[in-house]
Amino acid sequence: MNTDAHGNSMHGHTVLLVDDEKMVLEVGKAILQRLGNEVITAASGEEALDRFVQHRETIGCVVLDLTMPGMDGQATFKQLRKLSPELPIIIASGLALDHVAGQFGDMQPSSVIQKPYQVADLSAKIQGILKEG
Repeated sequence: MNTDAHGNSMHGHTVLLVDDEKMVLEVGKAILQRLGNEVITAASGEEALDRFVQHRETIGCVVLDLTMPGMDGQATFKQLRKLSPELPIIIASGLALDHVAGQFGDMQPSSVIQKPYQVADLSAKIQGILKEG
């Protein structure tokens, strides 16, 4: 059984979905909800950090866009890892996946997913990450 840092079951977990494109947030949220997840959305890195602080007890993983204006995905990733080093974070990008992984150095994301999301891929990434936890 998956548990969080407090020993609570992660069934019915919450996903924090972060993207600056409204359509991506709407489609991603619909996909994640169809897969049985609660979803909290954020349209910027700054908003993602605020949402995480507000809901950190329930968030089981983050799907984070890499390219955003202001605080980009890489900076947001680093801040989220400072707040919660074990937090599963999936980086979403339209860039080549091997290029994305190279941007993070020693502190690698839990997984990387190609945008636009495919339902099966997103489902497999989230299930795989939460099984590891």
